[in-house]
Amino acid sequence: MIYLQEYDFDWRVVTDRWPLFVQGAWLDVRIAVFGFAFAAAIGLIFALLRTSGVRVFTIPSFAYVQLMRGIPLYVMLLWIYFGIAAVLGITFTNIEAMVIALALTGSGYTTEIFRAGLAAIDRGQMEAARSIGLSRVRTYSHVILPQAFRIVVPPLGNTFVGLLKGATIASLIAVPDMVFVANDLNVTLFTPFEVFAAVAIILVVLVFFFSAVLYLVERSLRIA
Repeated sequence: MIYLQEYDFDWRVVTDRWPLFVQGAWLDVRIAVFGFAFAAAIGLIFALLRTSGVRVFTIPSFAYVQLMRGIPLYVMLLWIYFGIAAVLGITFTNIEAMVIALALTGSGYTTEIFRAGLAAIDRGQMEAARSIGLSRVRTYSHVILPQAFRIVVPPLGNTFVGLLKGATIASLIAVPDMVFVANDLNVTLFTPFEVFAAVAIILVVLVFFFSAVLYLVERSLRIA
């Protein structure tokens, strides 16, 4: 049987400190943007290697994707921030470690997204471009990749949203994001419902905003 206990709601804990939540949310967004940018760049490189048809490239790139998709973000973050420093003596700031963790784990997914996008382009277009004298590099940059980007925008948008939500675990290594602010307020004032509800609301608003931006990007890239 469930018993309801008395709980004194105090939303002033959130409203009086709203600038702290906004600053923390902005930090999460910046971390997610940088992490996603690196993840997309790494993913594109490994996708090109996987579709190259050269086994010396395809096998390592396949192994990389499975490794990055298999390691949880939480484990990757702690390994980069604490493990590498302890073993190799290479230290990263807490924000750098979070960006790197997002970039590596995210690249496992962006690689597969780009690979699928490249595979969706008819190989006849590659042959046609080469037949008129375009080099392999110019064929990819002027023919293949522009079409592939139209295909991969929606799944890349979903990946960014996932990285944005993943960025909130940065509080584990004392990054002063919105979850860190919420945890600090909860410890000092014991208002778990209010502070974490504020975090949830901010995340939902951010997801709606970036989903709208993604929709506009898709429309601009749509071929009439």
